[in-house]
Amino acid sequence: MKQEIFFVTGNSGKFKEVKTYIEKYVPEIELKQLKVDITEIQSMDQKEICIDKALKAWSMIKKPLIVDDGAIYFEKYNKFPGTMTKYVYEGLGFDGILKLVDNGDKAYFLLQIAYIKNPENIVLFEGKSEGTIRKFENFNGDPSLPYASIFVPTGSNKIYEELRNTKEGEPFMHRIKALKAFVDWYKQSK
Repeated sequence: MKQEIFFVTGNSGKFKEVKTYIEKYVPEIELKQLKVDITEIQSMDQKEICIDKALKAWSMIKKPLIVDDGAIYFEKYNKFPGTMTKYVYEGLGFDGILKLVDNGDKAYFLLQIAYIKNPENIVLFEGKSEGTIRKFENFNGDPSLPYASIFVPTGSNKIYEELRNTKEGEPFMHRIKALKAFVDWYKQSK
């Protein structure tokens, strides 16, 4: 019998990516999408935000679920934009972001996944992808993933946008790294 787990996200593309990965490596999980808007606490601690979102979502449905929180960090700044990644883009736009960085600046994507079976049972998984910034004009990428158009992961010469959802890109993707950690843990915990 399949274990039903909900993935809390309003982003259908992200859900499809996660569902495809889970079905491939853990077919005993039936991943379902829970489209709810979870109000995030204001914190510079990504793990704290992820745990809080997991607890809020669990209180709504009281069933096993996963939530994630992803961010990009420009190393020349202190924890920035970090947990404010989305809001920095909404406030500054793509051109504003380009003014904050230079070609070759070091950066990394960091993603936390929280799996919650109940409020006493929360496990975190992390995925990190280090790289550099490559600027260009005229953004034409996915507006929900603007930073993917300027980030080149270490070990590749392609931007994240070109690597997303490809076999070649899997080793570089922070979400895939966190999912792999979850899958490995899930298989061992059974």
